Amino acid sequence: MLLMYSYNLHGNLDPSISFGGRWCQIRTYLAHVCFCALYYSFVLQAIFRLFRIVFYRHKIFQSFGMFCIAVFLQWVISFLWILPNLLLDDFKYLPMEYNCWISFENLRGLIMVTVTIFNNPLSIIFTIYTQIIRYTRRSSEMQQRRQHSNKRDLLILKRIVILIFIIVGIGLPTVIIVIIYICTKYVVAFAYHIQGLSISLGVFIASISLIFITPQIQEVLQNQARVRPHKTRMMTLTQHTVHPLGD
Repeated sequence: MLLMYSYNLHGNLDPSISFGGRWCQIRTYLAHVCFCALYYSFVLQAIFRLFRIVFYRHKIFQSFGMFCIAVFLQWVISFLWILPNLLLDDFKYLPMEYNCWISFENLRGLIMVTVTIFNNPLSIIFTIYTQIIRYTRRSSEMQQRRQHSNKRDLLILKRIVILIFIIVGIGLPTVIIVIIYICTKYVVAFAYHIQGLSISLGVFIASISLIFITPQIQEVLQNQARVRPHKTRMMTLTQHTVHPLGD
């Protein structure tokens, strides 16, 4: 997004220049792939909670290798989901914006992207959330033993759902612009700037919030914070220690 805005700034300083071409479309395609991968990372978070609560007996589902494969597949799927928009030439160069975007006049392209990036992950997450809620309501001895762990994972999943609603809410200005265009055939001034700003803000909030709602990430950061002072003390002691050379 920073690269895209640098082109926009350059174009505003020199209006005679043009950044159209295949690279412009590929750059926008990669940006949408990253947005898609971000939202599907929330799906991975939900799947991780599902494995910890419902399929806790199958340890292979919670292994590091399994989630490395899942992350790889997440990116492959993101590239494939957005590929039709690139092949259908949905990313058009807009001379006034000095960037390639899906035009607000292209409702098909906008609907495809919205369904892919927003609707599909939300549907999957709510399905998983419903499944976990039903499972935790069943009373069993094993579930009572795992009650504390299940409650924590369920709380994290609730936070993920709330976070997604916040991010979707940030994208509401774009939805309003689309509705205005459908009703009046008029594109609001600075519409693409508003769209880019809302997307960037949503991605930024999501990236920072994931740190606070994921205990595993917090544990890694806390461990690093504890290790660094220890290493510093050890280096200081080593530097001040006089090693005897022998008789």
